[in-house]
Amino acid sequence: MTLDELDLERTAGDLATDTLVDALERHRPRLLAIARSLRAGDPEDLVQTTFELAIRNVGGLQRAESLWPWLVTIQAREAYRLRRRLRAAIPFGSADDIDRGRVAETEPDLAASADLRDALRRLPTRVRAAVVLHYMADLSVAETAAALGVSENTVKTQLKTGLRKLRESMS
Repeated sequence: MTLDELDLERTAGDLATDTLVDALERHRPRLLAIARSLRAGDPEDLVQTTFELAIRNVGGLQRAESLWPWLVTIQAREAYRLRRRLRAAIPFGSADDIDRGRVAETEPDLAASADLRDALRRLPTRVRAAVVLHYMADLSVAETAAALGVSENTVKTQLKTGLRKLRESMS
């Protein structure tokens, strides 16, 4: 391989990385809103970790139009990893106890109502994740199931349970 060929390969790789970084930045506000709803540590850190994992594993992205579901899947899995680590590190209470003192900020178009935020916060973690990914991140049931690593029927049950509990707490 000559130096010119090596420079051409590096340029093409840099161009692909630049394109990916631009796409990631376009999705940052929506990923940040989802990270806040998932309540797994600092939302900014979760989005940054999602970006790092996406850049590192870009070979796993099979189609460019699948970028959004792929990013949400990465973020949801990382959020669960973080929650497990927090739960193991904190002997009593739950990871939610850490966030209770923090005022939950959300994007105005995703959860404008304080009642809705409170109702979402009271949902079990897995049910809340299914509701947030399906209804707020606009993922299909199949994409939500893939992101959470469960079957589609499990997601449907979690969505039904989540909506029922949201209706009960909102009325």
